[in-house]
Amino acid sequence: MCTGISLFSKQGNPYWGRTQEFDLELEYAGLIMPRGASIQASLMEYEAKHSFVGMSIKGINMIVDGVNDAGLAGGSFYFANVHRYVPQSEIEAVGKLPLAGEEFVTWALANCRNVEEVREKALSQVAISSDGGVLGESMPQHYVFQDLSGKSIVVEPSIPGSFSIYDNSVGTFTNSPKFDWHMTNLENYVGLTKQIFPGRPIGKADVYSSGKGNGLHGIPGDFTPHSRFVRATFLNHFSDPVDSDKAIELVFHVLDSFDIPKGVIVTGDNHSVQYTQYTSAYDLEARALYVHMYDNRQVQMLTLEAIAEPTQFEIEMKQKITKMKKLRSS
Repeated sequence: MCTGISLFSKQGNPYWGRTQEFDLELEYAGLIMPRGASIQASLMEYEAKHSFVGMSIKGINMIVDGVNDAGLAGGSFYFANVHRYVPQSEIEAVGKLPLAGEEFVTWALANCRNVEEVREKALSQVAISSDGGVLGESMPQHYVFQDLSGKSIVVEPSIPGSFSIYDNSVGTFTNSPKFDWHMTNLENYVGLTKQIFPGRPIGKADVYSSGKGNGLHGIPGDFTPHSRFVRATFLNHFSDPVDSDKAIELVFHVLDSFDIPKGVIVTGDNHSVQYTQYTSAYDLEARALYVHMYDNRQVQMLTLEAIAEPTQFEIEMKQKITKMKKLRSS
């Protein structure tokens, strides 16, 4: 259960962000992968043609989301029931390289400079295998990418041994079902508006409007992927444009509407709790990661820098609360 958005500042600079929900307790770290580094995936090894920075899992040189030195950003999202993986042997038999579901974004940012390269190389060079996986299995995933041009694509392994790839013209991304279904579903909500509806006389009565925000009456508020896609699309669409120095804040403001507290969603027979473990935002021009965690709402950042070897960075998990200072009298 994850929600992603892209937006642009008044100056036209691109930004991207996402929430990360999961029902496993994972320990996260920032990661910088230098160009030329050897990346050991679960089924193969390859060399990074691009450096990148992003959110990783402690002890694993793989990213969940990130941005590379060419300004290409991307993230991996859960894609249950619709993914179609094939065994490693079938992938290698047609001359492609096998990746576990959660490893694709790392491979793409290490090998591609823009979304068109992701499109071309995904179809010609790799496929998602049912074998492997850094967490013990190949996770059901699909992916979204955005580059400096503002173009965005969705890459879904819904075809055995290949991908369905869509242009993402609304800049929204969630989970199953397939992306084209979500786009069709938006047709049900084109009547939403940010304008407040006034009251009106009916018969001899003056009937008042239902309150502020009634133009958005009917916008879905639950945490299903279907509802989050609609809500994210319209909240992002209706938000006032901001200058570049406020764009990261706007990403967080929109995505905070999808924050899931612990205990609200419980999955499976083992009653695993799924909640928002972190929310990340990326400045593609600056190649910078901003993130806040479930237990620490203070925003922490990491920029792509030149380093000699893959390096993980600690994320502060404890909330820091600042005491107010007395205002000086004029």
